[in-house]
Amino acid sequence: MADIVLSVPSKVAECIVAPVRHGCGYVISYNSYVRQLNDEVEKLGEKRGWVQRSIDEARNNMNPIEADLERWVKVAETVANKARNMLEHDRRAKKTCFCGWLPNPKAVYCLGREARRTIEDIRELVAQGQFENPPPGLVGGALDLNPSAGDGDDTITDSRASIFQGIMEALDDEKLKVIGVYGLGGVGKTTLLKEVEKKLRKEGRPFHTIVKARVSHPPDLKEIQDHIAYAFNLNLEDKPSLEGRGDCLFQKIQSDPTKKVLIILDDLWEKLDLRAVGIPLGDESRGCKFLLASRISDVLEQMHADRTFLLNGLTNDEAFRLFEKTVGYRLKDKELKQIASIIVKKLAGLPLLINSVASTLKYSSMTEWRNASIKIDHFSIDTIVKLSYDHLKSEDAKSLLLLCGLINGTIQVETLLVLGISLGLFEEFNNMMEHSRDRLNVALNELCSANLLLDGGDDKDYVTIHDLYKAVVVVTPFGGQNSLMMNGNCGRWSKEMHEKCWAICLDNVDSDRLVELMHCGFPKLKILMLSQSKEWYGRPTHRHEEGDCCRLDLTLMKELRVLCLRSMHITSLPSSMGILENLRMSYLDNCHVEDVAILGKLKALLILSFAGSTISRLPKEIGELTNLRLLNLSNCKELQIIEPGVLERLINLEELHMKGSFDQWMGNDETSSKSYNASLAELKSLTKLTTLEISIPDPAIFFEDGDLPFGNLIRFWINIGNVGGREYEGLRNMKLKLGGCDSILSKEWVQTTLQKTQYLHLDGLRELEKNAHELCSQGFPQLKHLDIQNSPSIKYIASSSTDLLLTAFTILESLFLDNLINLEKICNGLIAQKCFSQLKVMCIKKCHILKNMWFLSEMQRLVHLEEIQVHECDSMQAIIADDVGKVEIVADDMVELPNVCCLDLRELPNMTSFCTGAKGAPIEYLNFFDL
Repeated sequence: MADIVLSVPSKVAECIVAPVRHGCGYVISYNSYVRQLNDEVEKLGEKRGWVQRSIDEARNNMNPIEADLERWVKVAETVANKARNMLEHDRRAKKTCFCGWLPNPKAVYCLGREARRTIEDIRELVAQGQFENPPPGLVGGALDLNPSAGDGDDTITDSRASIFQGIMEALDDEKLKVIGVYGLGGVGKTTLLKEVEKKLRKEGRPFHTIVKARVSHPPDLKEIQDHIAYAFNLNLEDKPSLEGRGDCLFQKIQSDPTKKVLIILDDLWEKLDLRAVGIPLGDESRGCKFLLASRISDVLEQMHADRTFLLNGLTNDEAFRLFEKTVGYRLKDKELKQIASIIVKKLAGLPLLINSVASTLKYSSMTEWRNASIKIDHFSIDTIVKLSYDHLKSEDAKSLLLLCGLINGTIQVETLLVLGISLGLFEEFNNMMEHSRDRLNVALNELCSANLLLDGGDDKDYVTIHDLYKAVVVVTPFGGQNSLMMNGNCGRWSKEMHEKCWAICLDNVDSDRLVELMHCGFPKLKILMLSQSKEWYGRPTHRHEEGDCCRLDLTLMKELRVLCLRSMHITSLPSSMGILENLRMSYLDNCHVEDVAILGKLKALLILSFAGSTISRLPKEIGELTNLRLLNLSNCKELQIIEPGVLERLINLEELHMKGSFDQWMGNDETSSKSYNASLAELKSLTKLTTLEISIPDPAIFFEDGDLPFGNLIRFWINIGNVGGREYEGLRNMKLKLGGCDSILSKEWVQTTLQKTQYLHLDGLRELEKNAHELCSQGFPQLKHLDIQNSPSIKYIASSSTDLLLTAFTILESLFLDNLINLEKICNGLIAQKCFSQLKVMCIKKCHILKNMWFLSEMQRLVHLEEIQVHECDSMQAIIADDVGKVEIVADDMVELPNVCCLDLRELPNMTSFCTGAKGAPIEYLNFFDL
């Protein structure tokens, strides 16, 4: 259950849990007090656990611990013990006198009085114990387990059960510090580790904290440090050096030897210097234990593993059952079943390959099954991956698999989109980016169905390629291409290999490596992606020497289609960029870059991104890029000038990203001597826009420029008036602080956009409709979150005065109302049954004439409500008001709020009850109230 906060003025407390002033009242209300006390003891126990974890977290972060916190825990334990004793003595109060007909009044009186006092003490303690959530690595506090791990029924087969049990026993053994698992790639080591972690977390023993990290090849120490820091909620941002970060981690792990820590490191390719990461070794490690996985047993020996487990492939029977599970009914055919048996035996019992081949053959013909059984004539991963590759139906899917192998690991879907467009994929369908995005999703679904990629589960923004497939894709010429891709330490390639290389993706490229690459020429190169940090975010960690920009020599790379430079320090782009006539995509993300005028010569550019860069001016030359379809200026904090005329010339632009960036729009009445910048009117020429992220500080500027062509927007984040408010990633956001310019809402593009908005923040409505739902001509059919504040014109959120309520607020999940001084009712009159039917969160503050939130007849629509907050509403008398006089209520109906787990009531001086009650339908208010 979520934390329950009950903070109400004394008058409200008297109404909800009325203290009985006469002695007989303790006897009459005795049973009620006992039930409440039992509930409050449970809440206190939960809260004490959270507070204790907060204290542990502070210790882990080496932060000072407030004495009040530790005192709170001690007081909470004392009060809890007292309450438990009272409940234990409850049975004595039930001993009867007068031959068992009456309860013992003296015992009941004493316990009733003490129970009431203890209830008040506990509630006060719970209200004081509000602290942050525990760190993700904390056993019992983490909720981030990968759901793909399953429940173990399918992954822990009979042949692996003994290994699983052996690992669990080894982890329990105090004498063993390092446990290792090794086996072929794709044999299921990662899945086994997930199951071990899942069981440890479920049992809550023997570890206090579990840290997990997948080790890249070569190892990225900073990335491993980040995984450990995340598990402990430890902030390392102020520790820029590896040594400083390592020292901080070392001290944290050592800080409490009584707390056991398990560090899981997956996919080790070589010995890892744990001390450089910040992990204590030997006697210093104290309560720290390691679970390691590698393909190479020697690596585990070098890591001083005390016990190792070899994970072999599945047995023939297990492998066949796994194959059969994917293929399904096809194996009812005896001939196919016989062929399947032959194929499965050649896959070495590797679940990864079994799933892949089974997915490939699931809908294939008998002939293709026979061919597969012949091609897989011996165990060859290259052959198996090639088989799955050849069975892909679309060329788009094949090309995307190569791109995933190039980039490696977990890949952002949006990156694949822009790469695909730049390389000419999807073109036979439509030139619009939105259609390309649809085709991308189709191709990715095909790859995931073939088990060549793993999707992101609930997170649809990412996909992952297994390193087993990556290794094959990178070094094997697929699709008849006589070419190579470089995405790691490939040693010293021959000149012939350089000439065949068509794609390079390298991290952590220093000056020497950059010079070495440029000398190679790469005449057939189409993709060049270089960065100085594996995560590809943040400011450059390495500053190039004077003249380093000249070392980026692209003279021989005339076929280059994609150039991505991330987290690099290149003040002026090299003159050789001017010859890249075929360049379709240029990323200069998180780079220190100033002069970008030379990019104006690249007329074929479709994608241009400066996200997070230090660019301060977008020069007029960028306006020459009339084929540009995406311009990303997100988080360019220093961008102050966009030269007039640049944006209006980008007539084919479909996506414009300016979130956290430029907002210095020039008005029509501003002369060039006063300001020299882009005007909002320039956006009128961008008639193809489907994605827009933009900030406009002054709403009055809209009266000068008329309507804007934003009716086709599919994705947007629009902030007018520099509003703060909440953020909902992935939703269509619109934030409006109109400052008396309410008529902007009547503009056609605004109305069209409001119909698609999923999160709406409104501030300062003073002149328009009194009903909030009428602000959108279609009644907000897609709105999920509504936030209205400082708007005196609003009297009702929904009203029966129009027909819009058939669509208004039907999928709304949260409603935030703040300082609506003339708000009289949430709902005025009868409203459609589906209106507010999905509401989960209500937060109302400073609505001073609002007397109640809901009427009794409306309560059945609120079954999904989880959280209610009401603060500083001077006229609030009850959360629920009785409207029996107006609406007939069936006597045997039960009105419930079954999901409410948080009630926060504060500064409500006129509140007399939670609900005024009704003689008709009984009400079960909340699962933690006994009224």
